[in-house]
Amino acid sequence: MSDVMVYVQHLLGIGHVRRMALINQALRNEGLGVTVVSGGVPDDSLNFAANEVVQLFPCKTSDTGFSGLVDPEGNALGDDWQEERKRQLLTAFKETAPKLLLVEMFPFGRRAFRFELIPLFDAANEAGIPIICSVRDLLVRKKDIGKTRWMRDTARKYLDAVLVHGDPRLFGFDRSFEFADDISDLIAYTGYVAPKVADDVAGGVEADRHGLLVSAGGGAVGAELIRLAISARAHSQKYSDAIWDIVAGPHFPSDQFELLRGQLPDGVILHRFLPDFRERMLRAAVSVSQAGYNTLMDVLATRTPAVMVPFAEGGESEQTERAEVLAKEGVISLLDLDGLSAQSLAKQIDNARQPSGIKIALDGAKRTASIIAEKIKGQA
Repeated sequence: MSDVMVYVQHLLGIGHVRRMALINQALRNEGLGVTVVSGGVPDDSLNFAANEVVQLFPCKTSDTGFSGLVDPEGNALGDDWQEERKRQLLTAFKETAPKLLLVEMFPFGRRAFRFELIPLFDAANEAGIPIICSVRDLLVRKKDIGKTRWMRDTARKYLDAVLVHGDPRLFGFDRSFEFADDISDLIAYTGYVAPKVADDVAGGVEADRHGLLVSAGGGAVGAELIRLAISARAHSQKYSDAIWDIVAGPHFPSDQFELLRGQLPDGVILHRFLPDFRERMLRAAVSVSQAGYNTLMDVLATRTPAVMVPFAEGGESEQTERAEVLAKEGVISLLDLDGLSAQSLAKQIDNARQPSGIKIALDGAKRTASIIAEKIKGQA
């Protein structure tokens, strides 16, 4: 048994898991027991910060365009797999017997998993427990308005609350979800889910920032950015003699990783994964990365000068849109991978400035946990 059952499904990147892990830890800090049900491919580097993790039959996206689901070996999945996943999920729900169900993204994303999540919602309704959706500030925009209406109708039918991990002082949920007004009574803004960095720690390293940190999230995409960054070092006027740490990510293709490792110039260190990534960023002179939600929060929390190149394949719009807003605020330097050269990347790195002056809430994990604790208390 557990107080909160958390459903999370990662398909390409691991940002969803990292954000939920911060929330899970905050829930445990509230004294709540957390069981995570994960449907993504297992990885030793992932830490869900939960009391218990239930692993469903794993799957991932077949490509960067999210055109289909495959198993870890790349085999297409059919009706039998769906039936078994649904059975596993409902069994986990029954055995966990939670006081509250917290689902990441759905119905505002993860539509491909409605075959198991609608039955899960029905089971939660039958058990009489609240259902809450945890969703980031921006959605990937849909061309089919019917899918957007379906999100609204499903939220209206099943959800007790929609916790938006953003700050309306920057922009509201209606920026990317046109039916936000129809569910305004369900929406609560938590602030951004960012790691906590103590002010005295952050202040203590400002005079000692050195080296560059180049990262590509989970590493499923981002190879081109990493290759450009390695080439950019020789063109940098400020950092050509500094150490550049390159973090490829746990899902970076092994053959490309070995190829890069054999071609590294002096002063460049290639890592598969850094367990102290956030601490490294705190001490880096500049961060170069894609513009995923979590990396952006790491930059804001550590106040690290940053150059970002958003992932925009397969119709993905949220990285670019969020990064454009923050670039206009002067928080980050934003580049487009199309036409980007090692020389132009080096110039942006040399000119990167420290984020300052932006007033948005970064305590979203704590606020989320507080809302959920109150919901559970209200059910007692």
